[in-house]
Amino acid sequence: QVEKKRLNPEADGLSLKEAVYNSQFWVFFATGFCYGFCVFSIMVHIVPHALELGISANSAANILATVGGVGILGKVFLGRAGDMIGSRQTLILGFILMSAALIWLVPAKTPWILFSIAGIFGFAYGGCTVSHSPLVAELFGLRSHGLIFGVFNVSVMSGGAMGPLLTGYIFDITNSYQLAFIVCAVMSLIGIILTAFLKLRRVKEISF
Repeated sequence: QVEKKRLNPEADGLSLKEAVYNSQFWVFFATGFCYGFCVFSIMVHIVPHALELGISANSAANILATVGGVGILGKVFLGRAGDMIGSRQTLILGFILMSAALIWLVPAKTPWILFSIAGIFGFAYGGCTVSHSPLVAELFGLRSHGLIFGVFNVSVMSGGAMGPLLTGYIFDITNSYQLAFIVCAVMSLIGIILTAFLKLRRVKEISF
């Protein structure tokens, strides 16, 4: 009976109502916003940026494809790394690589550099993606894992809606993506800081 209880996801962890009264939930929620902001901004605007630099439409499309393709490798390799070093460390590593790619993107002008940046960014976003679900389990248990993870993704989608909109607006008023990409880099750096405040041990009590 004890073993059966251990295998029962509902026997351990916080409910969604309990989780939202915990400061760790909102720190984690904010990391999702930063992640969504950066990823969707690049997904939407990397091709227009490449075209603006005079790169051919075919190469611009391949730069975007590189982000997605290398993202698969990031999910595999950084997912494995998460098993060894922990999901929080993997998320931090993903944000670090993402920040480096975004900072490098500001002055980048040639196709080969953009392809290199796309590879780094894709690898980083893949690693961030696979760290989210394990972090929910580590922080809040399995009792309401699916529900909490679903609510967490609201933050990702909120960042994903705000990021491309703000990035496009900055381009419209400055006629350049440089400031927009700096904003994205700052958001990624904030993601590093927020992730560093996440506790590795599972939260047991409600506390603000």
